[in-house]
Amino acid sequence: MNSRSFELHAVSPGTGDKQRFVKTAKEVWTCFDYIHIREKHLSDGQKMEWAYSLQDEGIPMERIVINGLNELNKHQFIQGVHWSQYDLASADSSSLNTTNRLRLGVSVHSLSEAKEAEERGADYLFYGHVFSSGSKPGIKPRGLSALNEVCSAVSIPIIAIGGIEPANINAVRAAGASGIAVISSLWASENPKVAGAVLRQAIERWRT
Repeated sequence: MNSRSFELHAVSPGTGDKQRFVKTAKEVWTCFDYIHIREKHLSDGQKMEWAYSLQDEGIPMERIVINGLNELNKHQFIQGVHWSQYDLASADSSSLNTTNRLRLGVSVHSLSEAKEAEERGADYLFYGHVFSSGSKPGIKPRGLSALNEVCSAVSIPIIAIGGIEPANINAVRAAGASGIAVISSLWASENPKVAGAVLRQAIERWRT
């Protein structure tokens, strides 16, 4: 678990542009607690290659999370994995119930999914999309009330995702979230380094 009490996650945009991803991650990683490699079209081996490229640019291994990786055993390189509902449903319960494994996050979109993921052993959850999001065009957001309901019903950290901006971080925190995750607000920005810094500053202002 990261020492910061309110986590900031950067999730890759899924475009397959490794060069841009690595370049941007190098510029912004100091602002973020975790950098997620979320490229569904890549094999596990290719995702690991992306992770090694991040390490080559000086990004610490404890900041790197690989989405969709099936391997949960402790790894000498990465420190965490993140799963979809499909990944969770396909997983062997014995691999989830071991203590010596990677930190596991699971994406959920409802209260029932959140409860099930917690029961099966997830260490934290992504919940969203909370606000209107460029990553989910035309799909109605779930909103702060639903976020609060999920946060109140489970004991593990909830990371809010979807349309997160500096202006709504306080509202997300007030709803009970333990962190935020961003995609479009970082990768679609003309200046990702500034975008990451502004997000971090908004969190630090709340903390003080």
